Amino acid sequence: MASREPGCVRLPVRPWFLAPPLRVAADPAAEVLTLHTIQTLEAYEQLMATGVLVGDPSRGDAEFQEAYAWMLEQMDRRGVPGAPGGMVWLYALTSRRDLCRSARRARGDVLLTVRMARGRVLISDIADWCVVPNRYVHVPLRPGESEASWDERWEATDAEFTARSRPYTDLPMRQWPADLREQIELSWEAIFDPSTWAPGRMLQATARELRAEDIVGAVRIARTL
Repeated sequence: MASREPGCVRLPVRPWFLAPPLRVAADPAAEVLTLHTIQTLEAYEQLMATGVLVGDPSRGDAEFQEAYAWMLEQMDRRGVPGAPGGMVWLYALTSRRDLCRSARRARGDVLLTVRMARGRVLISDIADWCVVPNRYVHVPLRPGESEASWDERWEATDAEFTARSRPYTDLPMRQWPADLREQIELSWEAIFDPSTWAPGRMLQATARELRAEDIVGAVRIARTL
């Protein structure tokens, strides 16, 4: 896809319930992934004008900056290539229904369908990612484990960790005792482990940047309806 000046961008405009493609399922183990992301019109125009969009975590929620920094550290450790410090969020495995729900909350923005090599992204479980900004210790479901057994194990682990970490909950995690921080951060790494991804769960991907040539579809979500 060639770069164009922002004023020359032409996008189809569709209501939120028609914006996603008819097929959105993807194989997170494939060498080349089909991903989806919703970006502002300004971000899309920048991508088309410059050929690249570098993610900026500082534009996200202020209360989650600590969690974003942890995700960036994981991307560094795993060698995700691209602009240092950049982070763009994408859906790696979702349903059309859930993508429509996201589009409904993003009227006026642009839904992009992206194709990129798996080595350019870090994939994680969306629901399990929530333990990171909420500072919960992560207890993944073991293969073949019943929900009742997992619930019992989670309650015991959470109670033990909460009792030890309670005096530090109002502090930045960099000020926590080293053993507590190591325990919780090691537990979080399971969100990247495919063996912990339960069937039917949504997956996300984080990339350093999007390139214009990655984009295979772009639809602006109508402001009305």
